Amino acid sequence: MLMKALGLLILSIALMTVKTAAAPGGGAEALEKLKSLVGHWETDKTNMNRATLDLEMTSGGTAVLEKFHMIDDGKPVEMITLYYLDGEDVKLTHYCMAGNQPTMRGTYAPDSRTLKFELVSISNLKNADAGHMHHATYTFLDNDHFKTTWTFRKDQKDAFTEDVIYVRVK
Repeated sequence: MLMKALGLLILSIALMTVKTAAAPGGGAEALEKLKSLVGHWETDKTNMNRATLDLEMTSGGTAVLEKFHMIDDGKPVEMITLYYLDGEDVKLTHYCMAGNQPTMRGTYAPDSRTLKFELVSISNLKNADAGHMHHATYTFLDNDHFKTTWTFRKDQKDAFTEDVIYVRVK
């Protein structure tokens, strides 16, 4: 009886220490998809304003830094977004030209190749009605094309979306 109890105890400890594989569609898989975007991108020809994205890995490969560049009314517009894992979740923090920094949690759906981000917190928001990016969706079309849809919220409701298709520059 003592041997059975000891065996069960050892088995229980062993099972608790086994690291389970990342679940399909989890944060690690989502971050890998974002890492596959590392490089230089431009908007496709359907966009009125030409924009570029430069994505690079940083922090020893634990994060992806996105640099957005565009000229609007003759003035440069630049923003950055940092993608990273927080435990098992993929998150982003967007450093917006609106002067605030939304942090969003992502959910990846491998079957539809979409990564949807929803707001979890925001810094430097002046008040609840102030404008900010509230959610974003990335659709991985193929190795050289992806689509983003960012939704801007103001007065506590969605004000507009920005749909952009990016093409990899080789």
